Amino acid sequence: MVTNLAKDNLEKDRNVQGKEWLATYRNYFSDKENIRSFIEALKPHSPGGELDILYVASASGLLGERLIDALGKGKLTLVDISSKHLRENKNPMTKKICADLLEMDLGKKFDLVMMRSSLDYFPSMALQIQVLKVIRDHLKPEGLFVNQPAYLGSIEERKTMSNLYNSLNKVGNRFFQSTDLSEIYAAAGFTKPEKIGEGKVMNLTEQDHIKRYEFSDDDVKTIQGLIKGGMKSARVTKTGYNLRFEFPIFLSRPI
Repeated sequence: MVTNLAKDNLEKDRNVQGKEWLATYRNYFSDKENIRSFIEALKPHSPGGELDILYVASASGLLGERLIDALGKGKLTLVDISSKHLRENKNPMTKKICADLLEMDLGKKFDLVMMRSSLDYFPSMALQIQVLKVIRDHLKPEGLFVNQPAYLGSIEERKTMSNLYNSLNKVGNRFFQSTDLSEIYAAAGFTKPEKIGEGKVMNLTEQDHIKRYEFSDDDVKTIQGLIKGGMKSARVTKTGYNLRFEFPIFLSRPI
């Protein structure tokens, strides 16, 4: 079964599925330094032995493949709602499963579950707790959950930035991460998230959203009108706007 939320997100991201994904936002998610920083942050915490790794909301799974390369061993399973994304992974040793995370039940547990820039696709605290419980249920008791969310440094900035995205029907609703992440994790049965690393700051302009979501001039003006003065994460420019997201890397364990 696929939830209406998953169907909506899939439709809104139609321009960046499959081979287009890794070029999204000026190659942010395929950037070698971003991949390296994730792997280097994780490696000191990685359990010994050959890891069974689950990468959720994986797109083509490039980050997971690079992690396996760096470890020199391990098994990788990708789960994504987009079959177009999964078809871009050509590694016959990697298992690919097209599934809605809210409905995911793989019938096994993993040593490590990875997620990057995807928790915000579940646009409420309740939904994020729900999907994190699903992830927890796929982890071994001693397993690790490593998540790199789009992050705002205060609740007020998160509230405003989420509102910017939710104001237009062309974009799937969002609920970005902020300083209450520990509360969400605790409610889902995880230990307090430990920050173990940091990716590059993501800076977006109206041109990035025009390309991804086909924003019109009126859409850009709507976003401009919602940006508050003094915000660190968003500012109005002559042509549109600049948005700024942090990308910390958090490690947690099932309780």
